[in-house]
Amino acid sequence: MRLPQGVSMNNAGNSTASVIREGYPCFFGPDDRLLADRIPGRRFLAASVSDLPTGIAERRVIHRPDGAFGFLHEAAITEFDGTLFASWYNCPVRELAGYTPIRERRSGDGGRTWSEATTVCADKSGRIMYCPPVYGTCGGKLYLFVNQMTAPDHIHSLDLYVLGGDGKFGFLRSCPIPFKLNTNAVKLKNGKWMLPGRIGEPDGFPNTPAVLLSEGEALDGEWRVVKIAENGVLPDGQSLVHPEITAIRSGGSIWMFCRDDRRRVPLVYLSTDQGESWSGVMGHDIPCVPSKIYTGTLRGGRHYLIANIDHADRSRLAVYFTDGDEPVFTKRLIPYDAREHGIPGTGASHYPAACEADGKLYVIATLNFETASRRGAVLYTIDTDRI
Repeated sequence: MRLPQGVSMNNAGNSTASVIREGYPCFFGPDDRLLADRIPGRRFLAASVSDLPTGIAERRVIHRPDGAFGFLHEAAITEFDGTLFASWYNCPVRELAGYTPIRERRSGDGGRTWSEATTVCADKSGRIMYCPPVYGTCGGKLYLFVNQMTAPDHIHSLDLYVLGGDGKFGFLRSCPIPFKLNTNAVKLKNGKWMLPGRIGEPDGFPNTPAVLLSEGEALDGEWRVVKIAENGVLPDGQSLVHPEITAIRSGGSIWMFCRDDRRRVPLVYLSTDQGESWSGVMGHDIPCVPSKIYTGTLRGGRHYLIANIDHADRSRLAVYFTDGDEPVFTKRLIPYDAREHGIPGTGASHYPAACEADGKLYVIATLNFETASRRGAVLYTIDTDRI
């Protein structure tokens, strides 16, 4: 199999199976191994990955389930003009059932205290559900992208809001694009923007990884879809399920990490032309379980990757860090481990998102309370000078 541009025999073997190192948590089943044998692999972990002390991550529960909303999911966080903005979708009882608004809270003191939750957009009838929020800052303005859905993950439109002078998010437009947002808005080297996500049929379930590329350098301009995979079908004949994606921009390359609920093989794609075209699927050696992955770059040039690892119940959340621009992760922080140092009364922390401000990496994540259907939000604050 011809290796993608930028992947050499020093970092890719004959198959994904060849990059599974000694000590890698082997949670593969027989079908996972069959897929791993069919795709090339790429190493992202250093030969020795050091664990950072858990104490460098402060933890605060910033939203709990209550009588009005017992379920919270797909949170986002950003910093704008000295204020942290956090948002998510809520449901009264269970995930994506009935009334599903986007709600938000704000903090002016680095996440220590938060405003009361307010609603950004909602359909009281519950016929239209909203998810997930994605922030972007451009031209001195803060924007918020959200999806309208007609059923769970059945995408109806992509909507855009902007923060106004009155301190509220105002509606700008709605585009009938069946593109589900995933994680971060990425500024490309050419000055344009990229939104990672997945595409499908209108009001249908999207299973094909794709990106939106801006036509210009504005977030409120025109966008076009570029598919990462042709149809979301893997080399073993199975379709991707919930292929949420997230990007690291390293030099002239974009590495797009991909979740898949059908197989437990960690997946990644590569672009060397600013997202215009993509390699075939590859596997990698970071032990991500089927759950959302989030990546980003710190101001000093180091990259980070946040994911649930090792346990399928999402009870262990890890943040990996590189030493520089090369996408080789040398350090790891475990801010949440339900078996070792969990938050009392909780059992899982997942669906992370992050932003950097004032020398801190702020990681927001869903937090499961008494049951999987009782969820709130937690904030992990990491001092970047201690990484």
